[in-house]
Amino acid sequence: MMKKSRFVLVYIITCIILVGCWDYREIEEVEIVLGLAIDSHIIPSDEVDQLSQSQYLVTYEIVDIESEEGQLKSRVLQDDGNTLFRAIRKIIEKNGKQTYLAHNQILIISQELALNGITEILDYTMRDGEYRPDVHILITDGCEAQEMFSDESTDVASMRLNDSFRNQKGIGTFESTTVWNVIDKLTKKGLEPAIPLIRLDESHDDGKLQHTIGGTAVFKGSKMVGKLTEDETLYYLFIDDEIKNQPLSMEYFFEETLGHISLEILFNETKITPIVDGDEITMKIDVNCNVAINEMSNYLDILNEQDRKDVEDYAKKTIEEGIQELITHVQKDYKSDIFGFGDLLKRKNNKEWKKVKENWDDIFPSVSVETNVDVYIERSALSSKSIEIDKY
Repeated sequence: MMKKSRFVLVYIITCIILVGCWDYREIEEVEIVLGLAIDSHIIPSDEVDQLSQSQYLVTYEIVDIESEEGQLKSRVLQDDGNTLFRAIRKIIEKNGKQTYLAHNQILIISQELALNGITEILDYTMRDGEYRPDVHILITDGCEAQEMFSDESTDVASMRLNDSFRNQKGIGTFESTTVWNVIDKLTKKGLEPAIPLIRLDESHDDGKLQHTIGGTAVFKGSKMVGKLTEDETLYYLFIDDEIKNQPLSMEYFFEETLGHISLEILFNETKITPIVDGDEITMKIDVNCNVAINEMSNYLDILNEQDRKDVEDYAKKTIEEGIQELITHVQKDYKSDIFGFGDLLKRKNNKEWKKVKENWDDIFPSVSVETNVDVYIERSALSSKSIEIDKY
């Protein structure tokens, strides 16, 4: 009898474990979303005594599989609503299928929305059970978010943009940021979000939309307050210790002739130390950088000790000035601690942080910065000298 009872118990447990997913859906019943774009949409009022309505315009990039060739192809679904939830439900009502967001890779928000705040957008994405917090987030630069996806495109733009994020460490014009990164910074005092910018080039190639990711949208709280150029973003990466194989191009005087040198950053380590002296707070930034010379436009013998030292010193000066100018620009014009100086002070000197945290927004613009950079040329690719052309 005991053995029979055990058998029944094991049978019941097995049936429970092996039961199918309760929310299982056939792939033919859903639309797989790979990209999401959100714009601000103004609906003009037909009534004279009523104001125009400001709504969200939601654009989905849907992935389809062509039966004949078996290749992926992009398709767009779009609708508007006074809330994100309403706009998305209208897309489902119009299309007749549920949307599946678990494979979404990209969230693009228009600059117009970013200037007014993105809290409501982020709140919705975190409440949706299918939406992943590791989705890459972008802000448009001079265009609408919906323009990033097109029914005319012969490829899936979201997949190509996702590949750009994976290769970001070798580019140096933007820093990969996810929805979770942004929300984490919004909930901390002394650390503000910085989100990469995306723009649409006018040129098209074989039906593919030409996107360029570069530069940074600077936020103060949930609102965008300014931009960093691609060059400024490189120095932001230095400060954030996110330099990995990025290029550094410099103008350089070869004797009396102006030329260019391109360096590849092989290794970089940035350490920031907060120093408190009375009421004055200083951030000491130490950068240790190993580089390789990848290109020279004029004659230079890198095996010559003096030539090599001159290039190292010039690179050091370039990086120091770039970091100092960026920090001064952000402190003066944006007053947004995207560098996380306040958060660093909290972790390194919590006693001092407790004294200043309530007034950090006012204190940050006056924080002093001391920058020390060491640059070492580790190698010069396959040649120690540039090409020297005979003069006749």
